[in-house]
Amino acid sequence: MHPFIHTVLTLPYSFGLIATEKGFNIFVGGNGGATPRHAELLAKDVPPEDVISLLDRYIIFYIRTADRLQRTARWIENLPGGIDYLREVVVDDKLGIGLHMEKQMQDLVGSYFCEWTEILNDPERQKVFRQFDNTDEEVETVEIITERDQERPTYWSSQPAGEDFKTHQWSSLSWQPLIQANHFDNFPSAQVKRGDTQLAIFKVKGGYYASQQMCPHKRAFILSDGLVGEDNGKYWVSCPYHKRNFELNGEEAGRCSNDDSMNIATFPVEGRDDGWVYVKLPPVDELDALLGTSRWKTTKQESCAPFERLDQKLGNCGKGRRGRKPREVRKPALSTVSLSW
Repeated sequence: MHPFIHTVLTLPYSFGLIATEKGFNIFVGGNGGATPRHAELLAKDVPPEDVISLLDRYIIFYIRTADRLQRTARWIENLPGGIDYLREVVVDDKLGIGLHMEKQMQDLVGSYFCEWTEILNDPERQKVFRQFDNTDEEVETVEIITERDQERPTYWSSQPAGEDFKTHQWSSLSWQPLIQANHFDNFPSAQVKRGDTQLAIFKVKGGYYASQQMCPHKRAFILSDGLVGEDNGKYWVSCPYHKRNFELNGEEAGRCSNDDSMNIATFPVEGRDDGWVYVKLPPVDELDALLGTSRWKTTKQESCAPFERLDQKLGNCGKGRRGRKPREVRKPALSTVSLSW
């Protein structure tokens, strides 16, 4: 039988098997990256029927003794006795825990289930992946275009939203229930829809804060997914795309702390005894006129193609590179040399 190599990379439990005439040689602890390390031989000529149980012991011993997310290379380097001690425990069963480790692995395998399958079989859990947390409606925020027979979102708009959202004057404001408070038992924020407008609601330390959902920088409807921070009693949300930071409360609510060219609209919000979160909002037509999704949706006509200049430089005009005729290679002329004897 010709030996063959079978490598398994189940990081961070990296191991490799090399077939031999009698079974498999098992190697462990290899590592690439900035600090590479050669794998070391853990066991030699292991019979095929014993390979799985030995690997089970190896993985469980790693789980029991390694730091979280520590690579096996670093684990073995820091393990007292190194590969020799690991071999004594896993192969020779020096500590007498081999069967316990094999059983622990079987318990882990037996308790495995696919979380995505569970979600697909549970309509209530599927609601977590809705676009909005208060309705099953869906809206398109970026125009979908076809390129090379494939659909993709168009590029970012070349211009940010230039409105002064922060100081906009509404004709009137009224309290309106938008989402049930128990949503925030499991999530720190919510993306809600009212009319054609998208809003973000946050719950921080028992208090509620509300703002527009759209980050004006690239007109991305994403603020509810941003990171919320605190600075001397003031809260701000950081856009997860390009890190514009907007204040959520205080006298300067709506101000962007790291880009004076933009700001956002914020709204009073409170949780009430009836189990709903109320937001103080203007009439729907006024709200949509300023913040409606259809107004700020990114379209192909206004998008900025980042590779346009490169295409022009290459002379392709964005149509893809054309095949070039191979350059003719001329063979050197043969010279005749006369030899005289």
